[in-house]
Amino acid sequence: MAHLDNEFLNKKYQKWDNFKDDEDDIEAIPASAQQTQYDHAGEEDITVVDQMLLTPAQLEKFKRMDQKKSEIWQIVVRKLRVWSASSEGAAEGEEAIPCRPYAILVNNIYPLGQVVSKKICDPPQVFPSAQEILALSLDAMADPPNSIPQHRPDKIVFADKRLVGDLRVSYAALGIECTYLTESEGIDACISELSGHLIRKDMASIGSVSEKPGLLSLGISPDQVKEFYATCAKFAELQPWRRMVERQAIQIDASSSLSLNSKPNSSVQGGSVYVSVLGHVDDPTKEDSLKGMALFFTRTDLQRRVLPPGQTLALMENPALRRCAACDKKAPADKELKRCTRCQCVFYCDANCQRSHWKDHKINCVDPSKQQDQKQQWGARELSVFFGGITSMTFDDLDAIDKYDCRVAEGSAAYPTPLLFRNGEASLPTSADLLWLVRGMQSIIQMQTTSPGFMNASMPELLGLKEDETKLTLTISTMTQENEPVVIRNSSVLSMHDVQALRELVQKRQEEKNSATPPPAPTDGDAPATSDESSCSIM
Repeated sequence: MAHLDNEFLNKKYQKWDNFKDDEDDIEAIPASAQQTQYDHAGEEDITVVDQMLLTPAQLEKFKRMDQKKSEIWQIVVRKLRVWSASSEGAAEGEEAIPCRPYAILVNNIYPLGQVVSKKICDPPQVFPSAQEILALSLDAMADPPNSIPQHRPDKIVFADKRLVGDLRVSYAALGIECTYLTESEGIDACISELSGHLIRKDMASIGSVSEKPGLLSLGISPDQVKEFYATCAKFAELQPWRRMVERQAIQIDASSSLSLNSKPNSSVQGGSVYVSVLGHVDDPTKEDSLKGMALFFTRTDLQRRVLPPGQTLALMENPALRRCAACDKKAPADKELKRCTRCQCVFYCDANCQRSHWKDHKINCVDPSKQQDQKQQWGARELSVFFGGITSMTFDDLDAIDKYDCRVAEGSAAYPTPLLFRNGEASLPTSADLLWLVRGMQSIIQMQTTSPGFMNASMPELLGLKEDETKLTLTISTMTQENEPVVIRNSSVLSMHDVQALRELVQKRQEEKNSATPPPAPTDGDAPATSDESSCSIM
C-alpha cells in the first residue's frame, strides 16, 4: 500500500451510510454531457434463469404505477476508479485489504440521459447480487429524482448478459422488457465523477499511478495484452529471483523480426540485449525486496546498474577477461583489445569494430569523471517489469485484466508493471518495448525450466578457466503468439574479488570431484548434468 497516502483504509464501512443522504452535492449525480448512443447486440449467449425475485406485495405495488412508453433505463455495475478498504480485515481491526468498490448505476438513457439512482455495494469488494440490483431499480421507480411522479420504465437493459438472464423473469412480471445493450456513452464519465466525489469527501483515494494510461493506449490488441500478462504470470510463478542474483545476467541474441501491428514503435528486429533478474534475497523468509526483471540494450548499461558501489569490474583489471563490444571475441593470446578513450570501460578489436558499434554505444559513452558524484548509475535507455501490489497498477490496466480475463499470478504482490527508463525517468514503454520484455521473460523461463544449471556450467569461461564459450539455444514463445529461436549466453557482471573467489570455489569442486569415487553411470531416469539448480551459490 505504499502508493496510497491517507487514513481511509482504517475506516469501517459505516462511512457509506452517509453517501445516500449526500444528494445536495450536484456532482454526486452526474448528467450525460451528450445524447446517449448504444448498440443492440441481440440475444446470443443469454441464459434465462427461471426465478421470481419479487414478492407478491412488490408485484401488486409496482404494477399499479404508470408506465412511460419508450423510457429506457440502463443498469451498470462497475468498479470505481478509487481505492478503499475492503470489508475483510478492516472490520476486525486487522491490516486493511485494498479494493475498488463496486457501484451500481441506474441510468435513464432515454429521454433524460442522467443517473437516477446509485449505490456503492456492501461489502464493496463483492459483485452485487441480482436481488440487490432489482431492489435498487425498484427504489428508483418509487422515488425518482427531480419531483418526477412514480412510474415504471418501458425497458431496462444491461451490458452484462448474465444479469439479463437473472432478472428477465422478474422484470417481465412488471411488464418491463429486459434485454442486453452495450454500455451507453457517458458511463465512463459518470464513474469518474462518482469516483472524484468520493475522493473529495475523503471517503476513498487514488494512487500516484492510478490514472496513468494503460497498455491498451499503445494501440495493441486485447489478445496481445493477454499474452503479455500471461508471460508475466509465468515469470512470477517461477520466482527466478530465488535462484539468480542481479549480477547473474544473461545475454539474449535474437535473429527474428516481430511486429504487433503496422503502427510506429510496434516492431522489433533481431539483436542482443542483456537481462537481469531483480529481487534476490539470501533469507527466503524476508520477501520485502522489489521483484522483477531489468533489460538493457548494452552490456555497459548492465554493468553500471548491477555492479555494487566501490567495486571494479574484473575485465578492467584483467585483460584476459575482456571481449570486444562489437563482435564479442576475445583478443589473441599475444594482444590486448583497444579501450574506448572516453568512457574507458568498453573494448574493441580494432577501429572497424568500434565504428560498427558506435551507434549503440554513443548514448552510453560517458566520461567517468562526470559520474563520480552520482549514487545511482542510470543508462540512456532500459526496460523493467516490476511485480507489486494491486495498487501499483493503473485503473485502465486493472479494467483490461478484468474485461479480457487476463492471467495474474497468485499472491498479493504479483501484479506486473512494465516501465521504460530514459536516464532514470520512468514512463510507459512502447509496444515494441513490450516485445523485448516478453523475449526477456520467456528466455529466463525457458532457461530455468529446461537448463537450470546453465549459469554454473558456463561460469568457468567468464573466469578465464575455459576458452570455449558455452551457448544455449532455446525456442521461446513471443507476444505475437509465434515461436522464435534465441541464443543465451552467460553475461554475469563480475568484480576482481568475485573472480578470485569463484576460481577458488571451482578449483575446490574440481579437486573434490577428482578425489571422489567415480559415480555410477547415469540411467534413463537420472536428470542431466545441466539440471543442477545451485546457480546462485557461487555468486
